[in-house]
Amino acid sequence: MHPALEDWRIRLRRDGYAHFRGLCPEPIIAAARVAIDHDLSTNYDPQREVEYDKRSYCPDLRGTPPVMALLLESGIVAKLDNVIGFDRLGYDGGQIALRRAGNASEPEPPDPHIDGLPTRFNGVSSRVLFTNFTVLVGIYLNPVRTEFAGNFTVWPGSHHILEAHFRERGPEALRNGMPRIPLGQPVQLMTEPGDVVLCHYGLAHTAAANLSAMDRYAVYFRLWLKDLGDRRWHFMTHIWDGWHL
Repeated sequence: MHPALEDWRIRLRRDGYAHFRGLCPEPIIAAARVAIDHDLSTNYDPQREVEYDKRSYCPDLRGTPPVMALLLESGIVAKLDNVIGFDRLGYDGGQIALRRAGNASEPEPPDPHIDGLPTRFNGVSSRVLFTNFTVLVGIYLNPVRTEFAGNFTVWPGSHHILEAHFRERGPEALRNGMPRIPLGQPVQLMTEPGDVVLCHYGLAHTAAANLSAMDRYAVYFRLWLKDLGDRRWHFMTHIWDGWHL
């Protein structure tokens, strides 16, 4: 079957992500870009660059209408409703994620991670092993047409590898952060403004180095089943519980 004809839900379950072309309308993308560029021009503090890079640029924009419209007024709500039930999900105010132009001098190999593991700068408390959620949604605001241009990078199928690893090793598998186990080959996604990528939480991913002359603009939303609660480890080892797949 041609990839374009394959049901996106099959790809999501197998690969851990689904890429939707042009799912977010252009006026919503344009309004978000205007808001982000205005905030960068008026509120950017170079002394906070590490915080911006590891947590979010334009922190005061998080949760505001131009940012939230990317999630709530785009076609991704219908996709999430189909595979989970949107009313069963909580969500954050969005992470404004820039990958600065020329942030590396050579094409460094991408380094995979899953979100919610404590590091020095990401804001996750060192008192916990992990803070997971259910699904990651990325909306892309400018074109990324070559590799090593800040591309969102995924390790297809790594969610299954990590699920099996966590079942075998238990929570101890996260004692030293991201497990260093073979995850297959990374894929750097090419995206256009309005593209949306839906990922399972357990999919290993990262942002590639940006050797291009253009900053990469994206906004990421993290969504979680409202009954995640004290069953967080269960969802690390039974990754499709709560999904309609």
